[in-house]
Amino acid sequence: MGALPAILDPRSVIILAGLMGVVMALVVFFMRRSYPATIQGLDEWSQAPLLAFVSTMLFAARGFFPDFLTIVVANFVLYQACILYYAGSQKFLLGRRDTRGWTVLNGCLALAMFWFSSVKPDFETRLLLITLAVSALFFFHAQLYMRHEGRVFGKRLMIGLLLAQALVAGLRFLSVVAGLAGSSLMDGTWIQSLYISMYSFTVLLLSIAVILMATDRVHTEFEYLATRDPLTGALNRRAVLDACGAVFASGRRRMALLMVDLDHFKDINDRFGHQMGDAVLREAVGRMQRAIGDKGLLGRYGGEEFVVLLPDVGKAEAMEIAARLKQNIDEPFPADSPMAAVGSMAVSIGVAASESGMGSIGVDDVLALADAALYRAKAMGRDQVIAAA
Repeated sequence: MGALPAILDPRSVIILAGLMGVVMALVVFFMRRSYPATIQGLDEWSQAPLLAFVSTMLFAARGFFPDFLTIVVANFVLYQACILYYAGSQKFLLGRRDTRGWTVLNGCLALAMFWFSSVKPDFETRLLLITLAVSALFFFHAQLYMRHEGRVFGKRLMIGLLLAQALVAGLRFLSVVAGLAGSSLMDGTWIQSLYISMYSFTVLLLSIAVILMATDRVHTEFEYLATRDPLTGALNRRAVLDACGAVFASGRRRMALLMVDLDHFKDINDRFGHQMGDAVLREAVGRMQRAIGDKGLLGRYGGEEFVVLLPDVGKAEAMEIAARLKQNIDEPFPADSPMAAVGSMAVSIGVAASESGMGSIGVDDVLALADAALYRAKAMGRDQVIAAA
């Protein structure tokens, strides 16, 4: 195949890719400053295009600067930029990064680039090594997202881009094996131009995918915060009542509600302070969640009072779950626990259920029944489970 038209001159494409990378790096950098710290990976994602820009400028200077800079350093910096993209994805998806193996590989590649450029110049071998390494890194990067794939367009875009780049790098590797390597990076052959152009578009679109994923994460976190009690992590009152209403609106008339109240919680606050009281509330929620499992939803109704929504659960099963919940709460704190001085907790629980054939009873009626049962439990001495009459 001959050279392509000058509009796809490799040097021009490389420079354009670097400039696009700088623009996207600035976008991600300023976006990072306005996003919550819980969204990790943005630092790496804003640094990677800057490194890529440095490498593209070095590549574009091929023939003007020493080969050590335009081959060895340029390839090392480019691969490190790819590693930084991968590190950002690790932090975004896993909350941590570990790219030590890839960094060691990059160091080995740099030594090989030096050997096959200064000691025993061999463009084909250099191209074989770098395209194979790039293809492997992008493939492993795509696999990371495939293991955490969701219904987010940004993630799907990221997977597609990474796999496409891995494929193009793999094709470039095969072209070298087939004797189509060319004589230098600046050859305008179709496969060389495809390889360089794909990288250029990837730099731009990866940053767009990053922005889409981070924005979706922000929306998810805001939705979570809007429905959660900030102290305990349980659903807040509005969210749990909305969930109750949704169950009834769905036409499933079988539902149970538990009203749960921590006994003598005020005494814990008075004796040990509000920080200890907060710790006890969080521990109580954890124990209740374990008792409920996937059977229902737990919400904080107010103060030390909680509501448990049990869809598709009848009265008998609701009483079993309430008993298990009470048993979990009653467990004394371990001796090495910061809450050991409190000793133990106790709860009063009111249980009400809406069974099939109960007519036009609604969620407010079931709540009222559970609340009345709770107050009977408290009036009868607390620390017990009472079912609505």
